[in-house]
Amino acid sequence: MYLKSEEEYKVWAEQQQEGAIGGGLFAKGGPEDYVGAIPAIRAVLYFKEGFSDEMREAIAQCFDDYQDIAKGHLTWLWQDEPPKGESESIAFSNAKPFRESLKNYSPMKAFYFLYVSGKEKFATGAWEFAVGGVSKWRSEMGIYQSSLTFSMPIEWVEENTKLFIDLFIKFANRLKANHGYAGYACVLSQIREDKNEPTEAYFSRKWWAMDVGSPTKESNNLISGIKTVSWLTAINYQWFNKIREEGALNSELPMNWFIGYDYGTGVVIQAGTLPSNGSVEDDPLPAPYVLLNSVLKPLRVEKIGSLHRGNHNNEENPLITGYRAEAWMKRFDIEEAEKLDYFGKLQDEPKLNTKYAFLDKRIDWT
Repeated sequence: MYLKSEEEYKVWAEQQQEGAIGGGLFAKGGPEDYVGAIPAIRAVLYFKEGFSDEMREAIAQCFDDYQDIAKGHLTWLWQDEPPKGESESIAFSNAKPFRESLKNYSPMKAFYFLYVSGKEKFATGAWEFAVGGVSKWRSEMGIYQSSLTFSMPIEWVEENTKLFIDLFIKFANRLKANHGYAGYACVLSQIREDKNEPTEAYFSRKWWAMDVGSPTKESNNLISGIKTVSWLTAINYQWFNKIREEGALNSELPMNWFIGYDYGTGVVIQAGTLPSNGSVEDDPLPAPYVLLNSVLKPLRVEKIGSLHRGNHNNEENPLITGYRAEAWMKRFDIEEAEKLDYFGKLQDEPKLNTKYAFLDKRIDWT
């Protein structure tokens, strides 16, 4: 930690609007006067291709739906390796329509679009939409996949829970998602990611249920399995059916707290009414997440490498790399003998209801 004390961090954090955290807070030379990180609810979806006309139209429809909600919050567009004649970053108000921009990329060319809500073009915000589409030749190799993420403020999701869930299911359906998840995240400035990874590392020790790492950079390590479980977890049927065949889902995931939604090529599992951050001060191991992890653990990849890749590392606030990354993925693992304790804890959790779940869309997973 490069701030002199944790008290300094608290003062700085309180000064930020809507939970925003100053740039480079725990990096050498920090903090800096821009928003470098902000807690939010983020959705992540992984899918096979981004090169076909059909899939690019599906991506565009996802952005249409997101933009309808985000409205005036989006401020900047970043493009990775934009076509000749286009700039790397541009004010959102001056950006071309999404479909028009996509036409500039041939099927053999990968693309990456990042829409942010920061005041400055390198700053971040709770409203963010990003999509990385792999090229045709890489997709056909079978060792690369595409990714789409979107985030919204925590308070907004708490007030519009079913709308967020509906978006997640629709997007998974359109993209024919391989898998994905949605829950607490620390949305970082991707333009200055290196300096802001230490902020995410700090929060990961405070909020155990928070996602860690870059979904785009991790996508190719997650072709054969999942990274984590969360409030919403999407699983393709090919994988999920292996779990369903064991025939114990109704007892392992009681319907008062868990619900499954069909998205065409897979299932979205909702664990609890609202996302949990897994606060170490309250409950770092939320029962819905622990029990869902116990069921889906066989689908998890064995290794993911490092979740952070920057250089701003230090002993007091280490980045999540190497064995720490492996430990993070196993943070919800428990012994079989502990299950009964977590079923007991589950009884104290709010039950699903029509305000926070689509009870009429529940699938039978027996």
